Amino acid sequence: MKIQVFLLACIFAIPVYAQQDTVIFSLDAPENVIAGNEFEVTLTFNKGNLKDYSRFSQELPAGFSAENIVSPNADFTFDEQRIRIIWLKLPADQVIEVKYLISVNERLKGQLKLDGTFAYVVDGERAYLQLDQPIMVEVLPNPSLDPELVVDIAEYPNAIRPANMKNVEDSGQGGYATIVRQKPVIAPNGIATVRLMVKTPPNINFMKLEESIPGGYSFESVESAGATVSQAASLARYVWMKSPEARIFMISYRLVPILEEEQEPVLIRGTLSYNMEGETQNVEPQQVEVHLAGLTAAQKEELMKTGEVSGKVADADMGGTGEMTVETGQTHENQTTVKKTPTKKKAKKYEKSSGSSVVAIQSLETREGVYFRVQVAALRNPYFARTYFADYPLLREVKVEKTAGWNKYTVGSFSSYSDAEAMKERIMRETPVKSAFVVAYKDGRRVAVEDVL
Repeated sequence: MKIQVFLLACIFAIPVYAQQDTVIFSLDAPENVIAGNEFEVTLTFNKGNLKDYSRFSQELPAGFSAENIVSPNADFTFDEQRIRIIWLKLPADQVIEVKYLISVNERLKGQLKLDGTFAYVVDGERAYLQLDQPIMVEVLPNPSLDPELVVDIAEYPNAIRPANMKNVEDSGQGGYATIVRQKPVIAPNGIATVRLMVKTPPNINFMKLEESIPGGYSFESVESAGATVSQAASLARYVWMKSPEARIFMISYRLVPILEEEQEPVLIRGTLSYNMEGETQNVEPQQVEVHLAGLTAAQKEELMKTGEVSGKVADADMGGTGEMTVETGQTHENQTTVKKTPTKKKAKKYEKSSGSSVVAIQSLETREGVYFRVQVAALRNPYFARTYFADYPLLREVKVEKTAGWNKYTVGSFSSYSDAEAMKERIMRETPVKSAFVVAYKDGRRVAVEDVL
């Protein structure tokens, strides 16, 4: 028997209008599954008049994984326990069906909650639909497994440590940790600085550190301790083919907010992996609230051994200004600057302002009649905007209006659509903003452009 749940727009028969037909989605999955097996999930949606960019995302708890069966025209990925299905252009079919498999760890039991978010663009604005009620799939204990090994889904991350997951005591190092991460420091301009300290395990060569990158941020390596740095999707990777000579060494990087994207909470997960006596060791960083850069050599040893620090720690908060020197390796193999998307740091070719490093952003005032403006950004979190727009003369007169939880930033005020279009083209040519578009107003209220042309 299968259960089916429709999105809010369908359940309450509330159409989602944005000059288009209703968009309707549903998820279909079995009521139960035996641990150690896999089951099929079907995502079905009527796309209405949507044609272009759309995205479905779904989080899975630890112990579950997903793989694609069929996803027409879409890019299907599963990374950091998140399913992402992205369409740059939707198929011609009115009703689209996506199928994927979810695999269940043999030691699990309990209720698996399946929900999801569908995002799409209407008239240049992002819109979201979420499941009103999640699907619940019961995971039944595997009858062939020792009952003492079975754990509840919610307890899996803490209760299970696989055979190849050894902590620092198991590895023979002794002490509190092999790797610690300072609690990320977020500067006023929104840039988050992350610093880690690693105690080199004995008698190893190859070593790898992987860190998750929160959504809405680009990644920039700052200190690599000789590692080769790379990035794949939302994962930053440091690889050492030969362990650093220092017994204890530092790693640091920056997370830079990406304009026009919502920034997820800076909650980072990571794993340090190395081989010892033929077995792979995986160690998760211990997070501490200590300024690692301000520690003396003795304090570093003490922290790694006991988890505590005696004496005064020098004030070495790297996040005060968000300004740091970024390594730029000498060869392709040693390149240590990796960016998820173009960021402010790559905007050197654009004309920047020599004035204030921040701009006072005023609320958009209302006026009578029909006029046009150019929207350059829409942000959930406004802290990044004051410094970003200050860098570019064309954007310094930006105004903000708040609607439905978004801060929408526009520039200019034109009685002619063609003048607004010319400003849009100039902004996209002379600044890093590549998705600007013209918006229309009538007597202070935003309206569809075609309604006033």
